[in-house]
Amino acid sequence: MEMVNTLAELLRFNAGYLSKSLENIPDASFFVKPEKRGNPLIWLLGHVVVNRGEIVEIFGGNSATGNLADLFARGTKPQADSSAYPRPQQLLARFMRLASITDSILKNSDPNILNQKSWGQFETLGQNLAYSYMHETHHIGQIIYVISLPGIRPDKKSSTNFRRPDQKNTTAKILLDNIKSVFA
Repeated sequence: MEMVNTLAELLRFNAGYLSKSLENIPDASFFVKPEKRGNPLIWLLGHVVVNRGEIVEIFGGNSATGNLADLFARGTKPQADSSAYPRPQQLLARFMRLASITDSILKNSDPNILNQKSWGQFETLGQNLAYSYMHETHHIGQIIYVISLPGIRPDKKSSTNFRRPDQKNTTAKILLDNIKSVFA
């Protein structure tokens, strides 16, 4: 059961992190192709929704993702027409509902659920869930990269923050100072 709880916590973290990261991103920014060739945020978010729907499905739940796989499954190409897509907030809301379902399934599951036989390319549900978690995390990382690009989040200030004399000591600075004192 410990592994089930650990995976549930990791998936909860992904949901919270994704939701917080996408705050204040204008809808128009979801359709910008990074470097004019990468997947736009809308496709990445939709793909993460479809992936989370697959997680719900591997545990026997109803993902209710409908035709989203037509737009966001592996191998699909981002559409040039933004009207082909649901609004970003609708996608995020669907992801958060699926995250809640995932959490409930894992919280109320048999402790041996990860050892049960899986369908598809994986032997067990645990292997399938571990892969799906890694896949989701990979794409959330891509989302974080895209939103850090200039012009995506207009109110975002530069993340470069050089240490100023008036800043408080950070944990890293305190640790380094302590290490230096050992060798002084």
